[in-house]
Amino acid sequence: MKDRVFIGIGSNVGDSEENCIRSIKEMLKDGRLRFQGVSSLYRTAPVSTIPQDDFVNCAIFVSWAGSPLSLLEFLMSIENRMGRVSDGRKDSPRVIDLDILLFGNLVLQEHSLTIPHAELHKRRFAMVPCLEIDPQIIHPGLRRPLAKFLGKIDDQQSVERIRKISMDEIGL
Repeated sequence: MKDRVFIGIGSNVGDSEENCIRSIKEMLKDGRLRFQGVSSLYRTAPVSTIPQDDFVNCAIFVSWAGSPLSLLEFLMSIENRMGRVSDGRKDSPRVIDLDILLFGNLVLQEHSLTIPHAELHKRRFAMVPCLEIDPQIIHPGLRRPLAKFLGKIDDQQSVERIRKISMDEIGL
């Protein structure tokens, strides 16, 4: 196995907890991916001007034996199979949203992919699950501990822990 990757998972359409769990199960079916850890599920306020329900978010920590672009394609295929439909708006409600947050120490900016995720250090709903898994994460682009950014985020970005994810429910 190769790179240590953090993937952000979110849903606010349908049974959001089940959508997050199902997406993890789908990821774990692929031989290029090896499970390292998973965060709790969190209820989070949407960061959007579009009126919508709260999200359920979590993160998974994996090793990935392919390229960042192959991981992106893999995650998009899961989103498509789970019924994600784009309405053209960036922050609209979604059945499932899978984002590569960190890919080892890689810093990459391409048309279709930015690593670390461009908004990671500005989004409490993305940072809190990652920091639950590894409180010592260093943001490779900004070269600072990810935890240092939490205090700079607006309190309106509420993040409330719902529950732990058991290994049984994700098939491990």
